[in-house]
This record gives sequence, structure tokens and C-alpha cells, in this order.
Amino acid sequence: HSFLLKLRFRSSYYDTLIPASRLQLTSLCSIAQNIHPPFIRPPVLPFFHIAAMGKKGGGRVRVKQMGGPKMPANPLADLAIPPEEMIHLPTKPDSNSGVLVWPMSETFTMDYKEFSAIYPNYLDSNKTVKLGRRIAVKDALPEPTIQDIHEALVSLNIRHAIQPHKGYSRDASSRWDNSGRVLVDLVGAVESGVMDMNPDGAFDLGEDIPDMDNIENYQNKENKKGGGTGKKQLLRQLAQIVRDLPSRQKRLEEKIKMLEEEKLKAAKAEKVATKTGGSSGGGGNRKKKGKKKK
Repeated sequence: HSFLLKLRFRSSYYDTLIPASRLQLTSLCSIAQNIHPPFIRPPVLPFFHIAAMGKKGGGRVRVKQMGGPKMPANPLADLAIPPEEMIHLPTKPDSNSGVLVWPMSETFTMDYKEFSAIYPNYLDSNKTVKLGRRIAVKDALPEPTIQDIHEALVSLNIRHAIQPHKGYSRDASSRWDNSGRVLVDLVGAVESGVMDMNPDGAFDLGEDIPDMDNIENYQNKENKKGGGTGKKQLLRQLAQIVRDLPSRQKRLEEKIKMLEEEKLKAAKAEKVATKTGGSSGGGGNRKKKGKKKK
């Protein structure tokens, strides 16, 4: 009966119905209440007009809707953020996408899965050994990029592939500031005579295997000796070539100019701030001139 009262059926028609028809109306009302989705207050249901079909109709009931449903206003509509003011973060690119192959004639045929990786951190003099530097500071250079390494490898005629969305795992800042890595064909570099292979057939290790507990001491000793074969020899050659690249020198000059412009802007802003502060503060400390009263 509570469902019937919410639907506001006319009691005069309801009393004239047989019990079977009343049961049908009760089930109809329960279905109408379950239609509304959760967490939303059900709207005020419309007025229904009930008419009995008579004896020929077998006691069936016809329900006619007299008015459309009215949904209540959303009370949180004023707190919603407009779409044009929402912050849309860029989607994270796939780290394996955007691979560039050199030479370009082998774009669809080169298998670079077995190539050795070279990160810019390997040549960066601003990085420590823990952050990925593989050569001595005197042989390294500040802020090399994958573009610099690519141009150096092209000058040495070494096959390689560039992955611009990779980053060195030990240095989180490299994923944002200087991302990317280069996969190099070391076997082809040995065949062309650019680098030598170690006696044991390895590229990355020297004649003796380093103690992992004292890896920093081992790196410092090897860097002082200036030795190292295989991949370390190639890294030193790349650092020497990258240091003299015209594109790198041009990029560094532009960066220095931008830093100088930023310093000038900051200095001007400080001067303006001191002038405005001095003028406002000086006026309050002035004393009125006049004769003192005796």
C-alpha cells in the first residue's frame, strides 16, 4: 500500500478492483521503484489515471500517465569544474615506441635486441659512479644527449638504434631532463676496428673482474690508469667526438644566453621591488616641519 500511496492512485478506483488486479498494481509499483539508479534520490513520480476495462476485459486495468516525470536539480552542480578549466595531463608515451634506426635503410631489417645500451649518464661528468658514469671525469663531458651520441656514432660508421623514451634506472632525473638511450652494435664496431674485444671475449669487463663491494675503488683505479678496452674504449672515443660537435657547441651557447637573460630579468625585478619598497617606506618616516610649541 505504501507504493500505491507514492504513486497517488485514486482510492475510488482502487477499491473497486478485484484482489488479483490489486496484486498486479503492487508488483508494478515495486518495479517502478527499482528502476532508479543508486545514489540518486528518486524523483516525484507522475500522476497515473486508472480505468477499469469492465467485465468484457476480464478485470484488467489500464494505467495512463497524466504528466511527465520531473527530476530534481543536482545540488552539487555549482561545485563542478568546467571542462575548459580542468587539468589534462599528457599521456605517458610507451618506452619502446619511437625507435630510430641508423642506417635508415635497415629500418625494417635491423635486429637490435642484442645491441649494447649506452645512456647519456655514461659520459656525463656531472654524474657520479652510482648515477651511471662509466669513464673518468677528465674524459667525460657535461650534459651529453642521445643526439650527440648519435652524431658521434654516425661519424664512426657504427650501426645503432635510438630509443628516445628510455631512462637510466638509477637516476630518476634522467627520465625527465635527459631521457633516451642508444643501442649500439658492438660486434660491428669490433669488426670495423673502432674498438677492441677483451681477451675473454667480453665487451664490458677488463682483464680482471671487479669486486662489487668496492666497485667505486675499482672504477677510480681503472680511470687513473686510463686503460679499459671494449665498451669503455668506445665511450672515451664518443666523449672526444661529442666535445667538438658544432651542434653541441651551438646548443650550449644558446643555453648560456637564456641563463643570462633570466638573470637580467631577475635583477630588474629586484630593482623595481626595492624602489617601490623604499618609496612607500620613506614617506611614512618623514617628520612634519614646523615650529615647536613651547
